[in-house]
Amino acid sequence: MFDHHNLYIYVCLTYSMKLITIRGQRAIDIYESFDGSYWFVTEKAWKQDSVIGGKLYENDQIFFGYVRLSSCPGCGEFGYFSEGQLKSLGPRIWRVRRQDWAVCPEVEVEHVPAEQEAGETDGFEYPCLGGSDSHKDEGGADDEAAGI
Repeated sequence: MFDHHNLYIYVCLTYSMKLITIRGQRAIDIYESFDGSYWFVTEKAWKQDSVIGGKLYENDQIFFGYVRLSSCPGCGEFGYFSEGQLKSLGPRIWRVRRQDWAVCPEVEVEHVPAEQEAGETDGFEYPCLGGSDSHKDEGGADDEAAGI
């Protein structure tokens, strides 16, 4: 018989293993705005100092991903954008909770069989077990503490 902890892990692994992609690329983060625009991060590219709206963003993380703006949802495209650009939008934009990614527009969800071995999970998420650490920078600091 399962104890409560093992039962919790079993349920999480059985029902929560999924791979979220956007246009065939694995999403590592998703941002949404009040107007319905979405930024799907598929890669952390590099860091640089950026000036946006006259404000300096030191060590600004440059992302690569898919951007779908509400003003032209059929015109979404892949390209580079920065964390500074997202921060410059203030409270009008937020990071989508990982558990809600599956309901974002245009994403594809691949459910992984429960038989998947724990050692073969590259790119897969276990939300009940803490998910991935894509919200941490190289120094281990949580992006949410930085205001995003």
